[in-house]
Amino acid sequence: MYAARQRFIVMVGSSLLLSSVVIFFGFHIFAGERGILARPELDRKIMLAEEKLDLLVKHHDFLSQRIELMQSDSLDADMLAETARAELGLYAPNDVIITIDLSKLKFSDEAGDSKVN
Repeated sequence: MYAARQRFIVMVGSSLLLSSVVIFFGFHIFAGERGILARPELDRKIMLAEEKLDLLVKHHDFLSQRIELMQSDSLDADMLAETARAELGLYAPNDVIITIDLSKLKFSDEAGDSKVN
């Protein structure tokens, strides 16, 4: 009689433990941080990160091109004149000046809780 009761307790305990493990992992597969229900949010974050990377690559390419033009072995006269005018503030009255302040570019997620310059 004692062995039958002990076997029953072991079987119930094993079933409860197995059920708990299945429920735990099942919950996290669906509703966890990286579960099935979180997939659209993860895809959105990936898309935002890729867009940010594209902008940073374009900015890097732009700066690399400007640095290349200002190298001493291949100094571009137009680049030198443009830089000197910008630094000294010497513009002719008929000059059209278009400036883009690249430091004002902001990247943020839709929640607006983090910003990176």
